[in-house]
Amino acid sequence: MTPHQLSTIHKLFRSRQNVFTSSLLRQHGYVYKVAFGCSLPDIKEIALMVKEMLADMESPLYGLDITEVAEALWAEDNIRESKMIAPLLYPRGTMTIETAERWVQSIPTPEVADVVCMYAFQYEIGKELISRWKDAEGKMLRYCAKSLEKRLS
Repeated sequence: MTPHQLSTIHKLFRSRQNVFTSSLLRQHGYVYKVAFGCSLPDIKEIALMVKEMLADMESPLYGLDITEVAEALWAEDNIRESKMIAPLLYPRGTMTIETAERWVQSIPTPEVADVVCMYAFQYEIGKELISRWKDAEGKMLRYCAKSLEKRLS
């Protein structure tokens, strides 16, 4: 994805920006350089818009592969909403163990972990991830294993 294409998605975040929430996130020490303060329902709506834009010939996102879009957004470690929308865009049931292992290494907060577990990790590979992560050294790995256990029980 080009910077211009990413900027198109960032503008969607900005259109739903909640300054109050964004300010609270900063006050409570969240790790993001940019946090628009979008709610999860807003992020879900933006995900639907992005999917529509991928099929709209007039859109700068036209023709992009949705998996590549999700990966590009996931790679934006400093933008809260990019981390939150990536699992919503990643095609359901297609995430591999290897991709999950890579993604879990860059989950910055429990909020993002819950979204990733709910929308990306639990399908097809959830049980395998639980067995890999439930006794792992990393705190976030164990958190994700517990989150998945709750969802799949």
